[in-house]
Amino acid sequence: MPKEQTQTTALIVILHNPDLLPKLLKAWDRAGVPGVTILPSMGGYQAQKHARRGGLGVLINMFTQDQPGQRTVISLIDKPEILERAISEADRVVKGFDSPRSGILFSIPIGNVLGLQKWRETQSFEDPEPEEKKETSNLLKWFQEDIKETYGKDTLVDWSGQRGALVSEIIQQLSLEPVVVTVDTPVSSMLSKLAETPNVSTACVVNTENRLMGILNISDLAGVMMAPVIPEAYINDPDEYNKALKFAKPDKELVAADIMSEPVYAMEDATLDETFQRMKKNGLAGLPVVDEHYHVKGYLTLLELLAVCFPGGD
Repeated sequence: MPKEQTQTTALIVILHNPDLLPKLLKAWDRAGVPGVTILPSMGGYQAQKHARRGGLGVLINMFTQDQPGQRTVISLIDKPEILERAISEADRVVKGFDSPRSGILFSIPIGNVLGLQKWRETQSFEDPEPEEKKETSNLLKWFQEDIKETYGKDTLVDWSGQRGALVSEIIQQLSLEPVVVTVDTPVSSMLSKLAETPNVSTACVVNTENRLMGILNISDLAGVMMAPVIPEAYINDPDEYNKALKFAKPDKELVAADIMSEPVYAMEDATLDETFQRMKKNGLAGLPVVDEHYHVKGYLTLLELLAVCFPGGD
C-alpha cells in the first residue's frame, strides 16, 4: 500500500543583505527547519552592470560564496506549523520584507520529494543551555543557602508560583492595550497615539504582516521632536549633537521605521522571572508581548508584574 504523501513546500528567501544569513540560519534552526541550501545570487540589474563593465568572466566570478551580493536560501518543509514559523522568523530577521532592500520571500508547493527524510536520522533543534544561565542558577542556590545560614530557613518564601506565572495569563488578568503603529506611521502623529494610553510608554512598530519590527519609547520620540526645539539639551554630547543637527530640519517626513529601536519583547509562553530580567537588563518599565509569529498580543509593565507578586499590596 503506497505511503500517504504529505504536502511539501519549497520556501525560498532571496536575502539582499548576506550579513543577515547567520542570523536567519540560527532563527530557522530554533524553529525546527529541517535543512537549507544556500546559493550565491545576484539581481538582474546588478548582473547587467557587472557584465557591461568586465564581461562574462567577471560575472561568473561574482557567483562565489566569498563575494558580496545576494544569498538565495532554499528549504523543503513538510510541516505547516514549521513553515509558518520559518516565514515569521525570516520576516523578523530582515525587519520586514516590505522594507527597502530587504529581499523577497515566496513558497512553492512541491510534488514528489525523495531524500527529505533519512532513516535512523535524529535531529535536535534545541539550543544548548547557555553557560550564563547555568552560572546564574548556581549563584541563586548559593544565595539561598546564605539566606538560610544568616536569617534562618523560614526566611525564604516559596516564590515558585509567582516566578513561573506565564505572561499569557498575566496579560489576560491585568491587561493594558498596546500602542501599535505601522513602520510608515509619521512621527508627527505618534505623539497623539501614545497620549491616548498614558500608562503605555512604548509604541510597538509592526510591518504589513503585523509582525513586531521595532519599539519606539517615548524618550526616543522626545529626543527627535525636542532636539530642534531645545538643542542645548543635546549638543554637549557628540552623538546627541549629530542627532540634533539631523533632526533640526529633516529632508523628508520621518516615519516610525526611521527612529525605532530593536524590539525587546516577551513571548506569550515566557515566565514572570524571565520577563522581569529582560526588563531589568534593558532598563525598561514595560514591553510588548508577542506570539510565536511575532504578532503583538498585549503589553506588560513592571506595575503588573508587581501586582502578580504582591496581590493586594499597599
